[in-house]
Amino acid sequence: MTKRYYFVKSIKKVNLIINRLIKNNLNKLNTKYLYTISKSNKFILSFTVSIVLFLSYLSIPNIYDHTEVSNKLNNQLQKRFDLNFNLSKDFHYNFFPRPHFVYKNSSILKNQTEISKIGELKVYIALKNLFSYKNFQVKNLILEKSNFNLNNQNYDFFIKLLDSEFKDNKIIIKDSNIFYRNKTDEVLFINKILKMKYFYDNKNLQNKLVSENELFNLPYSIELNKDNIKKKKI
Repeated sequence: MTKRYYFVKSIKKVNLIINRLIKNNLNKLNTKYLYTISKSNKFILSFTVSIVLFLSYLSIPNIYDHTEVSNKLNNQLQKRFDLNFNLSKDFHYNFFPRPHFVYKNSSILKNQTEISKIGELKVYIALKNLFSYKNFQVKNLILEKSNFNLNNQNYDFFIKLLDSEFKDNKIIIKDSNIFYRNKTDEVLFINKILKMKYFYDNKNLQNKLVSENELFNLPYSIELNKDNIKKKKI
């Protein structure tokens, strides 16, 4: 077995022991003895070890093979958002403020054609199941400093994206540009995306797109809703 396996297994065992210890202490906890317990060496030790273990748990994705992680994330992105990302090999992992991978200079492909270059892509994953990269669950995406190239064949790219599943996910695009091109690939105009957000509106049970833009130095906003029951976009 690999060192990675033993490392993860050890953390799991120690984590269970600390969880039992904390649970036992919390069961005895009340306002009368709060100050006393907080001064207890055992409590301080338990708290310190718990923090160390939690940070160790958050750091686990650092030990996984980068190629395997990227393949797993790419498959999930394609399945969930119907987007084919060409993820760069230039990436790193951060766990603050939430676990996520940061990719530099990636792209989006459609029918083997590159339609977007992404300056920085942040792929957020669920906090649970970090013990195996196979259990990673993509939550949110943030695209920054991206350039999208649209024409009469893919002009509805952002509208079709609204058909994706956003109940537990969000896509945010910031500080980016849309280049609208004609048949000869000349740029007709440039639409600046200040901030675009895809999310699920729990109140109205709708997928929602809200976007703040700028065109010819004039600001304007867009709000587009997809009624998942009537299958209509408004």
